[in-house]
Amino acid sequence: MCADLINQNFEDYSLLDLGCRTMDLKPLLHSCKEYHGTDFIAAEGVFQCNLEEGLPQFESNSFDIVTALDVLEHLENSHKALDEALRVAKKAVFVSLPNMYYIKFRLNFLMGKGLSGKYAFPTRPIMDRHRWVLSFSEAVNFIQENTKKHEVSIHKIIPARGRMKMIAEPIETWLSENFPDTFSYGVLFMIRKQEK
Repeated sequence: MCADLINQNFEDYSLLDLGCRTMDLKPLLHSCKEYHGTDFIAAEGVFQCNLEEGLPQFESNSFDIVTALDVLEHLENSHKALDEALRVAKKAVFVSLPNMYYIKFRLNFLMGKGLSGKYAFPTRPIMDRHRWVLSFSEAVNFIQENTKKHEVSIHKIIPARGRMKMIAEPIETWLSENFPDTFSYGVLFMIRKQEK
């Protein structure tokens, strides 16, 4: 979904993918002239980076686009990471956040299964965990409050379906439009930086 939005709106751009892991976004980008990622462990095309410390290795406006897809909920200081993404981006920042109030997560919790493994209380420290249990509305409020100088578009994420797509997708789309805290799986933001 993020790649589709980028492909529709930008050409011949450089991109920094924060928390890129296995660089799943990279092959989906059509006219990206320069791709770099960040993660805890450096690799080819991936800068070693602890996002809790910001992005001091990058100058302001050093990439056309910065993405933070399912990243901010892992950070203690999400506000600083978003500020840094906006500082480093020249044209736009794309952020996706989960909606942990989604009906499937609610039902899992009700059945005693827990929200997800990202919220387990492990016996040993783990790095890959969520720090925030946020709703769709909280995600929207967080982005809108922290990006007031920029143009923000909000895109609801609903699960992709297989054989039931023709029936389920229109129903889920209607439900997510009317009850996003319960029926939107997550939310994707396109934050266009305003020209000075």
